[in-house]
Amino acid sequence: MADWNEWIATLLSKTDIMGLVSKYVSLNRKGGTYWGCCPFHHEKTPSFTVSPDKGMFYCFGCSAGGNAITFLSKIESMSKFEAIKTLAEAANMTVPEREGEQQADSEKKRKQKQVLLALLKDTARFYYDSLKSKAGEKAREYLTKRGINDVLIAKFGLGYSPGFEAAIDFLRNKGYEYADMRDAGIAAQKADSHYDVFARRLMVPIIDQNGDVVAFGGRILEDGDFAKYRNSSQTPVFDKSRTIFAINLVKRKKQKEGIKYIVLCEGYMDVIALHKAGFDTAAASMGTSLTNKQARLLKSLCDNVYISFDGDSAGQRATLRGLDILTSEGLNVKVVVLPEGMDPDDVVNKTGAEGFKRLMEKALPLPAFKIESLKKSYDLSTPDGKSAFAVQAVNVVKLLDNPVEREEYLKIIQAATGYSMKVLFTQADLVQPEDAPPPAPVYTTKTERERTEGDKTTAQSKDFILASLSADKPYADLSEDFYSLLVDDESRRVFGIICEARRRPNYSPGQLYSFFDEGDEETVNRLLNYDFKPGDGAEKYGDCINNLKRPLLEAELVAVTEQYNKEKDIRLLKDIDRLSRKINDLKRK
Repeated sequence: MADWNEWIATLLSKTDIMGLVSKYVSLNRKGGTYWGCCPFHHEKTPSFTVSPDKGMFYCFGCSAGGNAITFLSKIESMSKFEAIKTLAEAANMTVPEREGEQQADSEKKRKQKQVLLALLKDTARFYYDSLKSKAGEKAREYLTKRGINDVLIAKFGLGYSPGFEAAIDFLRNKGYEYADMRDAGIAAQKADSHYDVFARRLMVPIIDQNGDVVAFGGRILEDGDFAKYRNSSQTPVFDKSRTIFAINLVKRKKQKEGIKYIVLCEGYMDVIALHKAGFDTAAASMGTSLTNKQARLLKSLCDNVYISFDGDSAGQRATLRGLDILTSEGLNVKVVVLPEGMDPDDVVNKTGAEGFKRLMEKALPLPAFKIESLKKSYDLSTPDGKSAFAVQAVNVVKLLDNPVEREEYLKIIQAATGYSMKVLFTQADLVQPEDAPPPAPVYTTKTERERTEGDKTTAQSKDFILASLSADKPYADLSEDFYSLLVDDESRRVFGIICEARRRPNYSPGQLYSFFDEGDEETVNRLLNYDFKPGDGAEKYGDCINNLKRPLLEAELVAVTEQYNKEKDIRLLKDIDRLSRKINDLKRK
């Protein structure tokens, strides 16, 4: 392991972190540090720093930080080992074999991938140029009818394959071998000749999260005994189980301004239509069956996903499978329920962006969507259909951990079937709330009055801390982990900007205005004009920090207590006792 650590140290010493980061972030030098807007969260005031002498980066806004390996892994959504291999290649270093660990690819495979990626990029350019030529006239007419303009064509790199030999001849002239074309999924062999498998199709390049063209989708534009769509088969550079169409555009938007959600569709044209309508975080699964690898890729960019598959029975079944996979990876998922027989492209074309937006506003969470889908599968006017629906719907409810959610969804099942709550609770192997034994007396949650007073105290504590930091009070240092204490995004944002200002040489409170946006003037005024009372100092500052720690500890205590009541694991009692003593200690302070 020591040799491996030494090798990593050598790799980092040969890696220019400034050159690496500058490919993604515009940096300005201030002293010995370089500053820019963070590529990992949206911000207008630069809080992202690079220290070349230390080989490190750090963002005061979102706390992202690390070395060149960390940065590349995070920015390109790749594993740490993949980042190491990429940096090693750039530094002309060979990754050593490690005991008990196989390298992901041999040198031969790595070189093959490089050739295939270059070939696919050149092919995409050829198709793109062919769309503009006379041969692409019919394809351009089709796109015009679909309302796809030149801006969208360029954004998605759309193209056209003019015939069976054109792309093959082009690639041969570029020096590529037939074997490479076959391995890339572009060419197929018939007797002694090769032909373009996408001939006379509208071409949609599939670009991965690293910005590389890895595959194509082609749509036929003429009548005949052809498959309407043809997609690349699996290749050394394309695995549809870990690829998402338009993920490169979603990633670019996140780096530029941040994203709140991703809309996941089934088809390329659905994605293009949604982008045209302003939903520019739309992407598509490669087929209808989502995988855990795709879910993890989505989660690396955003926690919230609206899934919008076609409104037919096959699409509904795919939606159910996808929801389970996405939620298993920790994503917050809602389902946009489309009219029967329609896809997102149809909705946007017929009702416009507002129509799709209204459907998003009515999107259903997983349990509700599952229950609604089950309603369509059974005839509730018959005893057999009603009972079968109830059994299946109750099985959905049984998977829920939250007792409030369970009861709410059982009420929905009751309204649909007329069965009593007692019967439904029995079917779910649950005890009705009124019959439930009293909770374990380990911890009692706050009363409403205590909660309200606690919220007020928390707000006052945050104001005093932020005002003290702004005023550069001698007792207000930056060593405390405020990001774990300031749980709301706005307070964290304000704290990050104050940190940036405080770390500048010769800081004075009046300089704070230049670090905030124009719309933050009220916030700055409130901070700089805080009414400090006589005696306000280090002691009160410490009390305020403790006030922020208390609700976090109480929430942890509630969670551990719930886990204990559920599992009856005696080992959890130690955690409950420890947390209780911490909270009581803070109360005394």
